[in-house]
Amino acid sequence: MTQPAAQAMAEIDEPTTLRQDPEQPVPIEPTELLPALAAETSTRSLLERQLAGLIAGLRGEARRTGLTETDTLELLRTARTILDRYVENALARQPDDAPECGPRLGGSIAPGALLLNSFVVRTLLARGGMGEIYRVRHRDLKTDHTIKVIIPEFRAEPKVVRLFHEEGRLLSRIRHEAVVDCAGLFRDADGRSMLVLEFLDGPSLSDLMRRGPLPLSALEALTRRLAAGLDAIHAAGVVHRDISPDNILLPGDNPAHAKIIDFGLARALKDGLASRDGLDFAGKYSFASPEQLGLAGGGIGVASDIYSFGLLIAAAARGERLAMGQTTDEAIASRRRVPPLDDVPDRLRPLVERMLHPDPRRRPTDLGALLATLADGDATPSRRRRPVWPVSPVSPVWPVWPIWRRTRGDR
Repeated sequence: MTQPAAQAMAEIDEPTTLRQDPEQPVPIEPTELLPALAAETSTRSLLERQLAGLIAGLRGEARRTGLTETDTLELLRTARTILDRYVENALARQPDDAPECGPRLGGSIAPGALLLNSFVVRTLLARGGMGEIYRVRHRDLKTDHTIKVIIPEFRAEPKVVRLFHEEGRLLSRIRHEAVVDCAGLFRDADGRSMLVLEFLDGPSLSDLMRRGPLPLSALEALTRRLAAGLDAIHAAGVVHRDISPDNILLPGDNPAHAKIIDFGLARALKDGLASRDGLDFAGKYSFASPEQLGLAGGGIGVASDIYSFGLLIAAAARGERLAMGQTTDEAIASRRRVPPLDDVPDRLRPLVERMLHPDPRRRPTDLGALLATLADGDATPSRRRRPVWPVSPVSPVWPVWPIWRRTRGDR
């Protein structure tokens, strides 16, 4: 092998001394190529690992084929072009796209990574048993969104992928201001499925309840808003199955702007009941309906969401969840009767009592009638065990869940 070719091979062997031109050696470090990346340790480390893998591949291929001097130099120039393009597309961003969290924080995707060739990862919002939620920014539109992905351990599990896609398909049926909006279900070049949702800035109802019971006006505004959203969900042939304060977000700290999120347990209605998925229990004990625990025949439908909604109203009026049992036996026993509702305002209490009837056939399922009940008259304030909650000066950021690509025909 000629001297220039040997020199070129040496440059491939040592990534940190890769040269632009073997005739005029100029060391190029990753930080010189990407000044904005210098402070982002995790992203830089990811880039360096990827570059090292590419260099190793080039080295092996050159040695295996015995490239000529001309071919080797052309290979280096091509590699440089590819790396520059990779850097520009995957990591270049505007200052306001800078990540908001430290290295990964337990997520499988590093801050600063580019997803779907459009969204720059800003921060990991949440990580559950099978999924991760990220706050992202569209690098061209400068708009914030959330993206949900399956964690690496379950990406090859057919059932997990199927349920993930079902989540997006069901949410795509619904368009209502009280339900989280979806942008689409996409696959990236590696085959990863991603749900893209609107980004909601505000606390969950659970967090709001930690400040104490909701004032009467806020409680009624919340009830009206969620009743309208739940009515839209049911009209679309979907049962949510996980209505709870954790799954209600309040943009701007305002109950009147509440949105229902997380359709991970949602199922399509067929003959008035939700499709079964083989799970013995789905939801949260504190807000599950009797049917979700196997009572009343175990058929889960619209009335099941109504029951959970009733528990949510009662919890918001109380400032904490009702004592509905911590074990399966306790939870079943507590659902054989209507729980105490002393903290629910007088005007709402009869309605909530009906919503919490142990027999699903005796619960109200006409949410339009429920809204009419709240349309007129002043409610009588109930006793309060805690002071009225204050408005938070700063609203924490909360994640939102699922989606599917919607077209006009989906409406």
